[in-house]
Amino acid sequence: MSRVGGFERKAEAMRYGIARKTMILAVLAVAAVGCGDGTEPATPISSLPAITSSTPVPSQPEPSVTTAVSQPSSRPPADPPQEIPPSATGTAMVFTLTQAQHPVPNVPVGLRQVTPCDAAGRDIPEGAREVLRFDGVTDAQGRAVFTVPVGCYRMIMGEPPAGTRPVPEGMHALFLTRAGETVKGTFRFQDAGWPPVCSAETIVADLAAGGELYPGQADPSFARVRECEGRWGIVSWNTPGDTQRIVQHDFERWTTYVAFPHDVCWSKAAKEGVPQRLESYFGQC
Repeated sequence: MSRVGGFERKAEAMRYGIARKTMILAVLAVAAVGCGDGTEPATPISSLPAITSSTPVPSQPEPSVTTAVSQPSSRPPADPPQEIPPSATGTAMVFTLTQAQHPVPNVPVGLRQVTPCDAAGRDIPEGAREVLRFDGVTDAQGRAVFTVPVGCYRMIMGEPPAGTRPVPEGMHALFLTRAGETVKGTFRFQDAGWPPVCSAETIVADLAAGGELYPGQADPSFARVRECEGRWGIVSWNTPGDTQRIVQHDFERWTTYVAFPHDVCWSKAAKEGVPQRLESYFGQC
């Protein structure tokens, strides 16, 4: 090996060593700059390019304000009260009579329709509930008339007139099985003291016992019975003045209903059981 060749190889080795040391120092310098001493943020050597997307991002819609609109309910409306068609009704008659079939007027009576029931079988089961009610007062003939739908009914009676004695009986019922039918039911009363004796002697004696007569009227020979129907009568005295009066029997004795002159209207008298036959003795007011 020549001296020149050895020198060249030695020089090349030195250059390689210098280059390697330079590279190591550069790496250490970069590391030192990146880490810093903990007091200042590191400065990046280069900035990364901004990330962009070619796919558009849809914007979020602004919340819209809506006004609530009342919507019709899905529930069907309540059914209006249904009128009973005439074709589905019949007539129920309630009587208040004595055992001898004399009328007992002015008795409050009523009907209560119940369901379920078997009208054809004339049976009202235990636990049947009331669905309709009808109320009235018996007239001078001891009768109350009701127009009612087909079905089963319990009969009821209110407070009977003073002096009357209802016959104690069980439950009363009526059964209307078809449209247009007429059914009847009766509350019975005792006949004690009935029919009243419509005579001058009896009427005068009862009125005198009740202190209802004027002096000179206690003598029945001066009295005359002008009208008599059921428990109603008209009596007068053959004495001066207008002595005429309408009397009624309260199932115990005769009493004065009105003495003439009077101002009782026929409409009131009719409601209180005065028979039609005596209408001419009342004013139309």
